[in-house]
Amino acid sequence: MFKKTARAEGSLSFSTLEITLTGPFQISNPLDFSQTTTDEYKTKQKAVKERMRELFWQYQWKIPESGGGQKYEMGSSGTGKAHTPPYYLECEIDCHQIKYSIEKYNFLIKKIKIKFYEFGFATVSVSCAISPKCSSITNKNKIQASDLLRIVIKFDDKIVKGQVKQLKALVSNITKKYINAIKENKIVEFFANEKIANGTTDKMVNNVKSLHRIFQYKVSKNSKIKVAQKALNKIAKLSNGEWQTESFFSHFVGVANSAVIYNRNIKSDSTNIDGKILERYRLEYENVLETANAYYFIAEFMKNGLFEYSRETVAKKKSINREIFRRLTNRGKSNDTQTGLDKFIILASNFLSALDDFVINLSPQGQNIWDKMDKVWNTSKTTTMLRDQLQSSLLITGRILKQLSNKFQFLLTTIASFFTVFGAISLVEISQSPGFHWKEFFPIHGHTDNFADFVSKGVNLVGSILAVLLVIVIIGALVYLIYRAVRALVRMVFNR
Repeated sequence: MFKKTARAEGSLSFSTLEITLTGPFQISNPLDFSQTTTDEYKTKQKAVKERMRELFWQYQWKIPESGGGQKYEMGSSGTGKAHTPPYYLECEIDCHQIKYSIEKYNFLIKKIKIKFYEFGFATVSVSCAISPKCSSITNKNKIQASDLLRIVIKFDDKIVKGQVKQLKALVSNITKKYINAIKENKIVEFFANEKIANGTTDKMVNNVKSLHRIFQYKVSKNSKIKVAQKALNKIAKLSNGEWQTESFFSHFVGVANSAVIYNRNIKSDSTNIDGKILERYRLEYENVLETANAYYFIAEFMKNGLFEYSRETVAKKKSINREIFRRLTNRGKSNDTQTGLDKFIILASNFLSALDDFVINLSPQGQNIWDKMDKVWNTSKTTTMLRDQLQSSLLITGRILKQLSNKFQFLLTTIASFFTVFGAISLVEISQSPGFHWKEFFPIHGHTDNFADFVSKGVNLVGSILAVLLVIVIIGALVYLIYRAVRALVRMVFNR
């Protein structure tokens, strides 16, 4: 009798259980908005949204709302505040047709949400219900928490490996059309002519990296929240999560698993302040965790890119003189490593700005979830490592540029000194001689008895030639500088 009671307390009803699996995947190179004004940004963002709506009219498409991370909005006081959007475009799909069976259970996918981010990543969130495959299962309306976690992990693994074919095909098709819409609207990419940075291969693109599991469980009254909490407590402990309990709901954020248990009657009462708070928590669990998942892997991508290019840049310090020569003779093709490092520095700065804006603009419920998640996931350590790597890369760049500048300055100083010395000698010789006659110089054998006069004329000739060369070099340098300035101006005006 005791065993049956204990088993009943540790079980969960299929009918009131919903599972959301959310995870990131890389789709392309990061998008480059460095030459785009705010108005252009919004115009193109809306154009991409409308294009996707034309292609997939049956799905819901939206961009971040004003005040929730949009690029720039005017305030009521007449002042404006700039924001980097937390994501670029979102697609929401209501579906009840994708089914997948594992062992004696069926998974029914009810909703799919895809968010596209500026940094070449997207997230997919899959909301599904679970049910027994046949009626012969003992206690067919309930499942033990341990069995639930085991079977959901299997389903999670199938999605990551791309074995849920209908889901993979749907997400891949939408992603492909999205990338085409980006290109149609002339939105450029960083590393546009390269493979995805940091050695990413085509096989890694569009593959979900990992999934976070969110268990949502409904009860009919507050007294049953603790019973459900006991049933899910093993999952909480396994995930290093701590329950935060209110009178009408309980929740935790953990490693790989999170859960929300709530009174469905309170949720349905829209006039109740508790119901509004609960609904915000439910929405923010999905929003914060999917964004945090994406940002974690974006931060890793940026950190690795900065490290690789920084290491290559340091390695090239040994050939710094050759680097100067290449900079002077073939600047466009010679310094791919430094260019890559510069791009990653810009990307990392933009990303950290987006991250800071996202956290600052979270609701109180979202901030609560973020703080607990940061404590369990150690997300701040990853972003701290990225910030440290960014600072190191900036120091490396400044150091290399200073060395290049010093070498270049030394070269110019040496050339200038050379011209100055010969110019001075020429002036002295000219001032002490009756003049230089070209016709008298060439028959050298006729002046052997006046060697001093011969040397004077020779020095005058060399000094004259060097003076002419100096003028040519100065004119050439001025022309080159004017050309560089005009080209930079044209690029700025016509946006490349």
